[in-house]
Amino acid sequence: MEYALRFSFRATNNEAGYEAMILGLRLVKSMGIEELLVKWDSKLVIDQIWGCCGVKNEVLMKYHAKAIRVSQEFKRVLFEHIPRAENEKADHLSRLATIYYRELPEGVYVEIRDQPAYKEEVIKRVSTYELEDLDGKAVPRTWHASKLCRY
Repeated sequence: MEYALRFSFRATNNEAGYEAMILGLRLVKSMGIEELLVKWDSKLVIDQIWGCCGVKNEVLMKYHAKAIRVSQEFKRVLFEHIPRAENEKADHLSRLATIYYRELPEGVYVEIRDQPAYKEEVIKRVSTYELEDLDGKAVPRTWHASKLCRY
């Protein structure tokens, strides 16, 4: 599956890298995958994820924390740095986000992001059993919410 991201907000290259990682991890998780190998072309981001290199930028700290939280939802995740020069597929995918929709190859999914991933909190399940109907019986349904934004 090829997936392109477009941002309605400004993002540096490193912020865009974290965006792609976080959203990619979420996508893979939604497919039920529990163990994976993430091959990434940003040496800085991989070093920060591994803990080899500190995160100094305040915004990147938020992205880093979010990426760690999302990766901890898996049974096992390995991160591997792969130089872009050695990964034509990653290079191709990184260019997809910059071309016009009508020029995208068939089968490419495009997601437009209105806000940074670190501002979203995912709610897995919200129970409504404390609600009662007019007869005083608990409502026998569990509702789901996809995301909650913190302001």
